[in-house]
Amino acid sequence: MDKILITVYALAIEEEYDIFLPISITMTDAIDRIQNTIFEMSEGNYIINPSPTLYRDEDGKIVNIKNTVKFSGLKNGCKVLLK
Repeated sequence: MDKILITVYALAIEEEYDIFLPISITMTDAIDRIQNTIFEMSEGNYIINPSPTLYRDEDGKIVNIKNTVKFSGLKNGCKVLLK
């Protein structure tokens, strides 16, 4: 499995999106990809945040951006909050 599917809730626009992430990229790159995807899917309603934070829905903890997606604690089908 090279990708995981996560559900991202974008707090700024109060919308939810399902996004595939490759497990080999860093979380910094993943957050950039998430923001760009939400910007495109929301037709420009989402404004890209220069210092975004990603929280796990299950426990509210911040996802460590120093890890790759594979070692970030995110799993297939998990939900996260983008602030």
